[in-house]
Amino acid sequence: MSGARAARLLPSGPGVRRLAAAGLVNAVGTGFFYAFALLFFEDRTGLSLRTIGTVLACTTLAVLPALSAVGRIADRFGPRPVLVVAALARAGCFVGFVVLPGLLPFVLLSAVLALGGRAEQTASPLLAVALSPEEERGRWLALSRVVFNAGMGTGALTAGLLVGPGAGFALVGLVNAASFVVAAALYAALPATAAAGRSAAPDADRRPARPYRDAGFVRIAAVYAMLLAVVLTTESALPVYALRDLSLPGWSVGLLFAVNTCLLTLLQLPFSRYLERFRPAAALAVGGLSYVTMFLTALLLPAAFAGLRTVLLVAAMVVYTLGEMVVSQAALVMLTSWPPAEQRGSYLAFNQVLTGVASAAAPLLATGLPTGGSGALWWTLTGICGAAALLALGAVGTSRVPAPQPAPDPQRSVS
Repeated sequence: MSGARAARLLPSGPGVRRLAAAGLVNAVGTGFFYAFALLFFEDRTGLSLRTIGTVLACTTLAVLPALSAVGRIADRFGPRPVLVVAALARAGCFVGFVVLPGLLPFVLLSAVLALGGRAEQTASPLLAVALSPEEERGRWLALSRVVFNAGMGTGALTAGLLVGPGAGFALVGLVNAASFVVAAALYAALPATAAAGRSAAPDADRRPARPYRDAGFVRIAAVYAMLLAVVLTTESALPVYALRDLSLPGWSVGLLFAVNTCLLTLLQLPFSRYLERFRPAAALAVGGLSYVTMFLTALLLPAAFAGLRTVLLVAAMVVYTLGEMVVSQAALVMLTSWPPAEQRGSYLAFNQVLTGVASAAAPLLATGLPTGGSGALWWTLTGICGAAALLALGAVGTSRVPAPQPAPDPQRSVS
């Protein structure tokens, strides 16, 4: 790819490099921790894995009501302070996990960690929208996904090389804490953004005062939450299915997720440009339906020749990953474009409530329904994708997201 063409794919505007760097550092630390999360908590707390899982699920759900306050704070003061405070709070949590053993500190720190994570996921797209030129918004949002996936993959790979039985899991927590401190410094160095709540839009009084009263936004957020639950469930269940039910070699699971991560990292930005010509709601429906390729493949694999099973899974993963890129891009565009500017933080915080519920439901789906034999899990996920697509298509005629226009193609430079 030529330098000029690469420049056209990348977003432009003040602060784009620092925002990308902050997201990358944040994701590298999280990826370093993510692969060893349960083992880290078991090592530092001395609790059983069942207790740890219960605490994490309960604290994730317990902090969801507080997200409305996070959204109002972001609307009043802007997303940058929210990101700085959330990053520093999560850094403190991981230091606490390392130095404070026992159940009570684990419960309290897990609650703060969950709230900080949801606050970060609320404020990150807000900051990208606030800093980006309007015509570049989709590419800024796509860049945030690229650096997230690249950072998570890099962090997980680094942890796999450095963390072992003799290394001690304290290293995992301290590296993650350090990454959050660096990310907070990078967020703080970004250009200041005005708080939208200080300048209400002229038609603000004609729009719902509460996100849950806005039927169109609830529809979009529900579709995204349903498809997120599908993705999280698939990530949990697919390795178990491949290794236990299909008796595939362990390297096949690593290959599947390597394909997924590489495609998400390399193609998200080109895809964001391509998707600008389509209505986001229609793209969201098509992307969700493409997940079904993976589930139908999983249902057919027991009857396939053993030597072809890995090949078929990799092919299905390619289609699935393309759908994942479409879903994430279309959903981010719709979720950030729909709300009135002065209430965007509150709206995205409400979206995080639904995604929190989806995150809590995913392990229940992955462990509660069989994958082999009846394939109940794969049929259930297929049904969820179909329902989500119907909901998304219902939003085509009512969306406030502007219809796509032919994008100008001038020479762009990356700031």
